[in-house]
Amino acid sequence: MEDLEMQWDQFSLTEEENSVIEIGSVDLSEVTKKGELCVVCKLWSDRRVGKDIVRATMAKIWRVDRSFTFQEVSTNLFVITFVCKEDKNRVLEGRPWLFGNCLLVLKPLDGFIHPMKMNFDSECFWIQMHNLPFVCMKSEIGKKIGESIGRVQEVDVREGGSEWGGVLRVKVELNLKKAVARGRTMDVLGKKHLISLKYEKLPRLCFDCGMIVHGGKGCSNSNGNGSGKQYGT
Repeated sequence: MEDLEMQWDQFSLTEEENSVIEIGSVDLSEVTKKGELCVVCKLWSDRRVGKDIVRATMAKIWRVDRSFTFQEVSTNLFVITFVCKEDKNRVLEGRPWLFGNCLLVLKPLDGFIHPMKMNFDSECFWIQMHNLPFVCMKSEIGKKIGESIGRVQEVDVREGGSEWGGVLRVKVELNLKKAVARGRTMDVLGKKHLISLKYEKLPRLCFDCGMIVHGGKGCSNSNGNGSGKQYGT
């Protein structure tokens, strides 16, 4: 994808190619209504997987009330059309989804942006925060720790804003091209606590650099410049 964008930037358009075609006002109501039932799906896998295989597998996992269609846009990039908004919202709220331990990133369709230009470098995960002192198992503290990891979407606490259970759960939107955070150090009244982080439905990640998705240059520790494998099963 990045190589294609670089090639496009180097193109030199002719005068005819660069002339602007004015579309004017068009009725977009029908297309917009259909787009409200669609999501764009990116499968982060090193191998190409056919749409029929992905659809058949996810149909067993999602178990939505009505059928849905898969349209392949590019390699491992699909547009999914649902029959009703309830099914679409149910699938979006259940993220993250895995296909063969590979992450399946879902984003609402934006009719004014081509799916190949959409950003699939982030996804929401439920993170369990272990070893928190009971006095710190509060919504505002979970949010503060979560914001050091990514964009906080939700904190799972009981009525009253506190969670006196074993762990505090926080839903965070992660940057998939950053190493997965293993913990956080917290200072409470001068005493330090190492908070262990565990991820629900964590997909396959690189044991060398801890990233779920590598950048265009591949693993940052592939040349042996890291301090040993810091990640593992």
